Order: sequence, then structure tokens, then C-alpha cells
Amino acid sequence: MRSLRVSRYSPVYRLWEGVWGQPVARAGLVLFLALLAFSVVGYLWQPYNPVASKFPPGQPPSWRHPLGTTEYGQDVLSQLMAGGLPVIAIGVGVGAIGTLISVLVGVVSGYYADRALGQALSWLNQLFLVVPALIFMMFIADYMMALHVRLGYLGLLIVLSLTAWPYGARTIRAQALSIRRREFILSSQLIGEPWYRIVFDEIVPYSLPYIASAFFFNALYGVFSTALIYYLGLASLNTINWGTMLYWSISSYAYFTGEWWWYLPPGLMMGLLALSFALMNIGIDVVANPRLRVWKIPKGMK
Repeated sequence: MRSLRVSRYSPVYRLWEGVWGQPVARAGLVLFLALLAFSVVGYLWQPYNPVASKFPPGQPPSWRHPLGTTEYGQDVLSQLMAGGLPVIAIGVGVGAIGTLISVLVGVVSGYYADRALGQALSWLNQLFLVVPALIFMMFIADYMMALHVRLGYLGLLIVLSLTAWPYGARTIRAQALSIRRREFILSSQLIGEPWYRIVFDEIVPYSLPYIASAFFFNALYGVFSTALIYYLGLASLNTINWGTMLYWSISSYAYFTGEWWWYLPPGLMMGLLALSFALMNIGIDVVANPRLRVWKIPKGMK
């Protein structure tokens, strides 16, 4: 059975080597894996039932409740552990789906820039760039609430993915435009290679740094938008996640009563998750932008 090997000269290997060589990107990856491990363990096990209201309300941190209790008598640590995986799943899901749309729209519109298909996709991209994503999300959420339906995880994932892709598509389209007239692309066209092989075997691999950057940008957008939508109460509040923890703590005026242990932990966890995506994105920017690279000069050439 053949072992799976990645060539040292492939775009995937160069991307991984360049990102892993950045201490900032390594720190972001370690931070993300730590948050993911915490959330997976918390999804499978919590010290107490996260929805049970059986403790004294508004208690500060103690040995029995390391992060205190809510105004409803619920253990904050149990809610924090149980509520991490949905937020991470939405962030990664928005990153994946939004990036897929970005790649399809960006590469096709760039490769067929002089045809009606490419021009139509470019016009669609410009349209979504002009429409404010926040207003679009709030419009859909308000419309759903008018129908007495609140956005669940699936609906939130779809709405955020449909508003996350335009910026990545614009960057990927610019990259496709820059390489579609290069010699190896023209040679593939001359020998009769089908368009899908040229797109996915030639253009997409050389756009990997921009695609990876679009993924982390979309994931970052998904995390912040999830926090905002739950903070405004525009999604279903019958679930336990870091966003609903923020909503119930703010709506109960925890910041006025001094119950910092209720709203600060979920806000801090969402901030750390967004920071991990941002740090990994910085490492990819260094690979994609030659101006940001630090070139190592051999000792004999100094």
C-alpha cells in the first residue's frame, strides 16, 4: 500500500512550511487546539447540569463553583464547557462554506474575465460587497422572528456563510487574473486541457495562500457575527453556548450588579478563539505577501 506523501515542491508543502515557520501562526494553532480540546471535553462532560437551576443565584467564584453561578442558579463553568463546541463549529463551518463559495466565484470570474459568465460573477461579487452584511443578517433574523421562528445553528450557519464570501472572492479573483495569462496556463490551453483541470490543477494550487487566508478571515467573521447575533437576541436562546451566555448575562444587568464571572468568561473565550484565527491568518499573510517575509541570508554572504 502506497504511503501518502506531499512533494516538497508542491504549493501545499510550501504553504505549510511557510506558515509553520512563523511563530505567530504556531501560537495561533496551539491556542486553537487548546480551545478545541477544552470544548470537546466540555461537550462530553460537565461538573454539573448546565441548565439546572439548583444552586444559590449570583454566587461569586468558590471551590465548589470555580466561576460562580448565574442569577438563575446555574453553574457558569458547566455552561462555559458545554457552550464552546457550537461556536467553534459555526466559525469553522462559516470559514469552510464561505471559502468554497469564494473559490468558485473568484476563480471562475477571474479565469473567464472576458466572457459573460466571468463578468456576471464579478458583478454579483461587487453587489454583495456593497450590501452591508450586518444589515442583511439582521433583516433575515427579524423576518424569521416575524414568523415566530428564531435562527438555529443551521440557519445561522447558512446566513453567515452567504454573507462571508465576497471579500475572499475578490482577492482570489485578482490572483486568478494575474496568472491566467502565464505560460503554463497558455500551454495547457494550447494542448487542449479541459477548463476544470486548468482551474483546479493549475490556478487553485497557486492560490492556496489566498484561499487559506480567506478561510481564516471567514472563520473570524463567523465567530464575531455569532457573538453579535446572540448578543442582540436574534437567534434561538434555548441552547447553551458562549453567545447565549453573553445574552443572558447582559440582559440580567450582570455588569451593573458586579457579576463579572458571568459575562467575562464567555467573552474571553470568544475573544481567544478569534485571536487564534487572526494569528494563523497573519502567518499566511507573510507567505502570500513577499514584502512581509523575513529573508534569511547565509553567513558567507553577509
